[in-house]
Amino acid sequence: MKQLALGLLALTVCIGFSGCKSAPKADSDKTMFDYMQEEVGKITEKGGMASVGLGESRNTQLAITKAKVEARKNLAQLVSVKIENLEKAFIEEVGEASGSEMNEFFSSATKQITAQELQGTVPKMQKYETDDGITTAYVLMVLNPDIIDASLKKNSNKLYERFRASKAFEELDKEIKEYEEAERQGMLGM
Repeated sequence: MKQLALGLLALTVCIGFSGCKSAPKADSDKTMFDYMQEEVGKITEKGGMASVGLGESRNTQLAITKAKVEARKNLAQLVSVKIENLEKAFIEEVGEASGSEMNEFFSSATKQITAQELQGTVPKMQKYETDDGITTAYVLMVLNPDIIDASLKKNSNKLYERFRASKAFEELDKEIKEYEEAERQGMLGM
């Protein structure tokens, strides 16, 4: 009987100690979003551009698509953002001296507009997790520097072609005006 009690006590102690864990590492407290944000920092330090997008849905594919769109929007905002802000302040004193009443009003409205064509965005990492039927997707989106470089070269060539065409039209317009002026003055002998 004593051996049985001693055996049960030993078993209880073993089970108790097996449930104990060492203190969790700081990394285990990181969420997937935190991990991807660290990756963004690493890419940015190397001169690249990256962003994390987050999407939630009951449909896994829709959650991933939302995350991709969010990440691309964030990248576009890194490239170009126009911010408009309107603030209104109003102070009014009604009444006289010590019996007066002060009324104040303040409002602020901000609008953020992004219109940027992005070429060369590539999802570098995609992860998702499902909890209670809701899928949360995380996408790390990067701008591929090779595609950006090629796009800039292509666009600069097109821009130069447009510049040359506009110069040619300016020269043609100038010659037509000179011709019309000479014709108007009767210098062409017609």
